[in-house]
Amino acid sequence: MDRYSKKRVAMYSLTLITFFTIVPLLMLEGAIRTYIWYRHGVPGKSYGLWCYDEEFGAIHCRNGYNTNAETNDYGFRNAENVKRPKPAGALRIIAYGGSTTFCYNLLNGETWPDELENQLRKNHNTQDQVLNAGAIMWSIGQSYARAKRDIPVLRPDYVIIYDGINDTANAQLVRLEGKPMKALVQEGEYGLFSKNLDQSRWVKRNLALVRLMDYVVAPFLTRAKEEANDHVDISIEPDPYVLDNYLHTLANFIRLAKANRATPVFLVQAHGHNNKLNEYLTSFSRSGIQTAAREGAVVLDAQVVVDCYRGRPMDLFHTSGVHFSRLGSQMLGEFLYRQINRYLATRPT
Repeated sequence: MDRYSKKRVAMYSLTLITFFTIVPLLMLEGAIRTYIWYRHGVPGKSYGLWCYDEEFGAIHCRNGYNTNAETNDYGFRNAENVKRPKPAGALRIIAYGGSTTFCYNLLNGETWPDELENQLRKNHNTQDQVLNAGAIMWSIGQSYARAKRDIPVLRPDYVIIYDGINDTANAQLVRLEGKPMKALVQEGEYGLFSKNLDQSRWVKRNLALVRLMDYVVAPFLTRAKEEANDHVDISIEPDPYVLDNYLHTLANFIRLAKANRATPVFLVQAHGHNNKLNEYLTSFSRSGIQTAAREGAVVLDAQVVVDCYRGRPMDLFHTSGVHFSRLGSQMLGEFLYRQINRYLATRPT
C-alpha cells in the first residue's frame, strides 16, 4: 500500500508541476507568437531569423522575420527577394560583416546597405540591388565561409567587406574549444570560427519566450557594461595572432571576389570615439588597409563619415558606439554611393 501511495503522490506531483509550469509557459509562448504575428507578421514567411546549419551552427533562414527584420529567399536581410536573373545593366552588391552590417538596432529599410541601394536606385538604375549578408556576432571567418557559398552562384558586381569587431570574441570562443589562435596561425590554419554562438542554441532559435528574456533583460546588462567600458584602460593594438588570422582571411576573401569578377570593396570600420574598447575592436579593420590595397580591393574608410560630421560623433551611432544610428546609416549609404559612383565612371564597360 505504501509503495502504491508513493507512486500516486509522484504522479500527482508531476501533474501539478506540468499544469502550473509547463502549460503556462506554453500558453505564454503562444501568446507572444500571436502578438508578434499580429504586429510584425509577413505573409509567406516564418517567425525566427536563425536556422540550424552544420557548417555554421546557425545561419539566417530563408524567408524569416522577427520584430524588426526579415530575410529574403536567399537568407539575406532584405525584404525583396534576389533578382534572378540579374536585370541587364543593373548592379548587384553583397555586403558582408557582423552586426555592424546587419544593423540589429535598425528596422528593415534603415540599414546602411538599404541606404546604399536607395541611392543607387535613385541615381543609377532602379533595378540595382544591395544584399545584406551581415549576421550578429560573425567574424571575418564566418563572412568568408558564407561568401564562398554566395559569390560563385550570384556573381555580384561588388562585394563590400565590413568586418573585424567580432574577431577577438571569435578567438576567445575558439580557444575555449581547445584551439588557441596562436597554435592555429603557427600551423597555417586560417579562417576557423566557432559554431557555439548564442544563435546556435536551440531554445534561442525556436522559443519566442527566450528571445523576449534576452532582449528585455540583456539591454540593461549591456548598458552597464558599455558605461564601464568608458573607464577601461586597454591597449588599442590588436592581438598579433588574431590579427594574423584576420589579415590572411581578408586576403582570401578579396581573392575570392576577384576570381568571380566582382570588385572587392574593403570598408574600414568606424566608431563614435566613445571608449577605448571600440578603438581596439575597430583596429583590426584599420590594420587591414595595406593588405586590402595590396590585394587590389577598393579601400574606403567609414571613419571619414564620422570625422567630417559637425555634430557629436555619437549622433551617428547606437549606444554601442560601433553600430550606426538611423542618421549614421543614411550618411554612410550616401558616402558609399558617391565613392562607388566615382569608380563606376572610370570602370570599363
